Amino acid sequence: MLVKDTDTWNRIIREGEGYIYNDFGTQFPGDSPTYNTRENNKLHHASCTHVNRMTYVTEGKLTKHFFRSRKEAVDWLEKNRKEQGYTLCRYCNP
Repeated sequence: MLVKDTDTWNRIIREGEGYIYNDFGTQFPGDSPTYNTRENNKLHHASCTHVNRMTYVTEGKLTKHFFRSRKEAVDWLEKNRKEQGYTLCRYCNP
């Protein structure tokens, strides 16, 4: 689910359950050959300290997706972001 409002984002952060995919790299600057988009496209657990510092928008663009389970997130990523690439946060997905 693409997070589209502050109330939803704050509830996800407060509950700390599920996973957040930060779609930053596919939005900024997109397919630039000089910008490593894969490293910025990260899947985090909702309780990750990195998520606590985030907002649901970046420069006015919706960049966060919420999933209830890791399997749901990885299935979606493999279907929708495999070409751009993504990584798992090394702090909360050892």
